[in-house]
Amino acid sequence: MSYCDAHCHLGSRRFDEDRDEMIQRMLKAGVDKAIIICCSEHDLNHGLKLRELYPSFKLAIGIHPQDLEDDHEEERLQRFEKIILETKPDMIGEIGLDYYSHPHTKEHQLHFFNEQLRLAEKYGLPIDVHSRKASNDTYEILKSHKNRGIIHSFSGSIEMARQYMRLGYFISFGASVLFKNARKPIDVVSKMDLNRLLIETDAPYQSPVLDHRHEPCDIVNIYEKIASIRQMNIEELERRVEDNFDKVFLQSM
Repeated sequence: MSYCDAHCHLGSRRFDEDRDEMIQRMLKAGVDKAIIICCSEHDLNHGLKLRELYPSFKLAIGIHPQDLEDDHEEERLQRFEKIILETKPDMIGEIGLDYYSHPHTKEHQLHFFNEQLRLAEKYGLPIDVHSRKASNDTYEILKSHKNRGIIHSFSGSIEMARQYMRLGYFISFGASVLFKNARKPIDVVSKMDLNRLLIETDAPYQSPVLDHRHEPCDIVNIYEKIASIRQMNIEELERRVEDNFDKVFLQSM
């Protein structure tokens, strides 16, 4: 069986000590396609090496909205465009808006989000979107651009999911469907168009188990849960999600 992890941080410092072993556990579990999210130089260095070793892994680079506290100068965007040209990523991300943890940098977030969307359009790259407590602004901004890609770790309503899907976005769900209070994500998963569904771990984050570091191999549990929610065969779910995963990178501007 082949699983796709639509969003994980394989370059994270939290994987430094046993990255090779973790990837072997991932591959043994059947997870052979993944998007490596790189939001720092450290992540990028490892991400580039992993993409070379595992061609089915996709590389995403972005300036995360939580990372604008100290460096929000225009020059940072110029450096970022240079990195795009040098590394040739498969995707721009994780980018977006986070008013939950960093409401005080809202204006900088809005500017960097718009500018990174513009760069994604310029270079014909899909995007991976982070949106937390900022759904209205996120939607209005995306509506004003012509990007395509993924709404990562979706936590909104079925109505909002449908608005994103009408814009052409794929909706990705992680371990939130495994939490005890998972009523909203379960409702959206049960009602949304399967042609727009993606599944992720966001590893090493969002672990549903206390004191457990989330890993890409854990995505099998999320597939099993979503197959149960949709009352469908897990092999069919895997096939549908893999088709969606591939379509993200086939879309052209």
